[in-house]
Amino acid sequence: MTVARSRSHVDTAGIKTPPALHLASLPRATARAMEQLMDTMLATLHVDAGAIWVEHEQNTYSLVMRHVAIPEMQALQQAIASCGQQYPMMIQAGGQNYVVSCTGYPLLRIYAAVRVGAVRPLYRRLMPHFTRLAQTLLQANASPIGMPAEDTSHQAYRVVVENSLRRLCELMQATGCTLLWFSSWNNSWHRFTVGSVPSWLYQHLWEMPSPGDGLESWARGIEALIRHRGQHCVTDELTVRDAVKGCVFVWRDKTHGDFASEEVEWLRVTVQMIAASLDVLETQTELLQRVYQDPLTGVFNRLYFETAYRQILHNAQRHPRPVSLLLMDVDNFKRINDTCGHETGDMVLQMVGQVLQQVRAGDIPARYGGDEFVVLLPDTDKVGARTLAQRLRSAVRQASEQLGLPFPISLSIGCATVTNGDPSLLLLADRDMYEQKHAEKANAG
Repeated sequence: MTVARSRSHVDTAGIKTPPALHLASLPRATARAMEQLMDTMLATLHVDAGAIWVEHEQNTYSLVMRHVAIPEMQALQQAIASCGQQYPMMIQAGGQNYVVSCTGYPLLRIYAAVRVGAVRPLYRRLMPHFTRLAQTLLQANASPIGMPAEDTSHQAYRVVVENSLRRLCELMQATGCTLLWFSSWNNSWHRFTVGSVPSWLYQHLWEMPSPGDGLESWARGIEALIRHRGQHCVTDELTVRDAVKGCVFVWRDKTHGDFASEEVEWLRVTVQMIAASLDVLETQTELLQRVYQDPLTGVFNRLYFETAYRQILHNAQRHPRPVSLLLMDVDNFKRINDTCGHETGDMVLQMVGQVLQQVRAGDIPARYGGDEFVVLLPDTDKVGARTLAQRLRSAVRQASEQLGLPFPISLSIGCATVTNGDPSLLLLADRDMYEQKHAEKANAG
């Protein structure tokens, strides 16, 4: 998930106030699934207004709103910031009653709220389920560490783009401005927004097609919609590497008059500058993908693993939670190379990589070196880690049968869990793996 950041702050009275409302950027499939989740929630609870949003390290990202005005949403977040009750709970905001549920952990909290007349047992029973479903959707899309979406270079380009749009809004006396950019690195849309997005426009911004699939006609339709709603609007396409990869909408009240030709030229020049910056960023992110992926097996490489390992353990030190690690190697891998050849050995490694890519979203499978692999498991206790280890052994055994080798393929897997971010996690898993190998040899003897 890639978002525009906005830090919360504490006012002079010592009350924490929520940051300004921003739209989150999600892959199309995740965005549509989130919209469907909202529709299901409203229909199941027999209400017509609600919102889902997420807080991550004092940043607030709006995921989906339905019939909730932005000021009302901000009032709701303000009310939640000053409450310390157990969820789900009843909150008054903007003269309306809401039932709010929350799930997650200190670093990532997902909220769901619906506007109600009175609290019913149905709300208290079902709201937690909807917040957990929203969390599952986000974790299926989230990068386990902040690369490349949170890379410092990416943040710098975001600042450049947002400053350019802000300056453009000032010059054109615009009410709001939104840039939509499709990144081919992760096949997802990114949004840069200045000013406020009207609630009637919000949902349409999730329904854009992929580049080359009617993007230009969709942009013209959005421009016509904004004009139909009593706003002047001008749009321009964002062309990167000779392909239309996005668009920019700028709108303002009719009291300022329609956009003059020189203002349209300002937009064209600004969009060209932004396109050039995003072209560089696209190249950087593609290079990062090559840097962090093992070319043979398709899983992450050791460099990515070590970066994620340090960051996740550091977070676990700040907010204690279980982190587990599986360390494994292919049994008798030298025999496979010597007997069947290195090409067969590569096929075995690729097969293991394919199995490891089937772990849950948020887990980090990586090739550590040679025939050694690791799977880093945030928020997983030892029971869950050992259960996964058994599943991986079974899956590799079944997959290896299709290779037609004269002997079965098996994995030795060491497992370790820490709850306070202990950096010796890898050493503990390594020790467990070799203790298991020693025990298996003793039993065989």
